[in-house]
Amino acid sequence: MSVLFGEVACLGAALLWAVAVVLFRQPIAAWGARAINLLKCLFATALLLLTAIVFGGLQDLAVARPGHLALLALSGLVGLTLGDTALFAAVARIGAHRTLLVQTLAPVFAGLLAVTLGERLSGVQLAGVAVVLAGVALVVGLDGSGSGPERAAVARGLGLAVLAAFGQGIGVVIAKEGMAAVPVLPATLVRLAAASVGLLLVAAISSGFAPLRGALRDGVTLRRAVPAAFLGTYVAMLLMMGGVALAPATVAAVLLSTSPIFSLGVEAMIDGRRPSTVAIVGTLVAVFGVALLTIGG
Repeated sequence: MSVLFGEVACLGAALLWAVAVVLFRQPIAAWGARAINLLKCLFATALLLLTAIVFGGLQDLAVARPGHLALLALSGLVGLTLGDTALFAAVARIGAHRTLLVQTLAPVFAGLLAVTLGERLSGVQLAGVAVVLAGVALVVGLDGSGSGPERAAVARGLGLAVLAAFGQGIGVVIAKEGMAAVPVLPATLVRLAAASVGLLLVAAISSGFAPLRGALRDGVTLRRAVPAAFLGTYVAMLLMMGGVALAPATVAAVLLSTSPIFSLGVEAMIDGRRPSTVAIVGTLVAVFGVALLTIGG
């Protein structure tokens, strides 16, 4: 069983992130994407800082090169400040499952960035890109009905989900460069801390901190947001780190992309949303495309 610990950890991270995104939906609707993302990032940063103090890791930051730390901070701003805020805003408009499904585009954006940096995609990887797009389009196409305002809201939600996938895909590429000489735990701490600072600055120059204060005083919101942040950001991130360290890289990448599959069942259990056959098929197609894109490298 220990041989498969990395694979199980990756699946656990994907499952917990699916659960967290569904739990975050009510707090997002009540207080907005930025406030809940800030709450999530601050909470997870505090837990990671405590973990780094207890198990070690802060000393690695003291000897890290400024360039590597700057890349990690930039990846946090792109992937978490921008990416997760857009993701949360998309969840409020099109739901958890379709938002997570669109996130399968993240490795597509990462691959396209790699091409601009001089890498080449193989034929199998190009086929994977096409399959991912087909799977996403199959599920997205379910929303052709409805009034004009409803279709416009769905279109905005899909645009935000694509922006989230872009931020997460590009953020991962930047983070890899920064993690060349910084261990995973302190590197993750830098990313989350930078994201928190970015969100604090955005709040200071835009809507202020009233939504965050309101969320912290709302018992219903905290009963969902705190467990979601603990499970989906802190625990899931530790599982992801363990999975990436112990499982083959290609296998880990595919298993971590199974969140939309888990979200089908999670939404049915928590929100009573029964998935359609087309949604199930489209999700499986998109994840298969991620597998082709990852394994074909």
